[in-house]
Amino acid sequence: MKQATYSLTSLLLLTVLLFSCRQEPKRMPDTLPDVYGYITDIKRTSQNGEVVKAVVAVKAIEGVSANYTDASVKIDKHTLIEDETGEHLKLDQLREGHQVQAWFDGDVLMKQPVQGHAKAMRISY
Repeated sequence: MKQATYSLTSLLLLTVLLFSCRQEPKRMPDTLPDVYGYITDIKRTSQNGEVVKAVVAVKAIEGVSANYTDASVKIDKHTLIEDETGEHLKLDQLREGHQVQAWFDGDVLMKQPVQGHAKAMRISY
């Protein structure tokens, strides 16, 4: 009886651990974007083994609500990039002049322009 209880407890604990380690799929945030504007410059920075793939300069659109005005947005392999229909985009598909909404992940460097890592970006052509 004690062996069966031990086995059942171990199985339950293993199941909980497996489900808690499962990564949640990336989703576009449903909050006000941190920055909303037009891409004015794209600098691809990725070298072999580097984390940051590009830094995108964003100029705010006047009259549109966002947490910050101009921004320097870092993009890496963890950044979700989608168009307005929800189709995934690659970094190579971004162009100067595209309209962008970006959400930051973690702390931002509060200088002008604000600098931060993007967890998600929505692109409009």
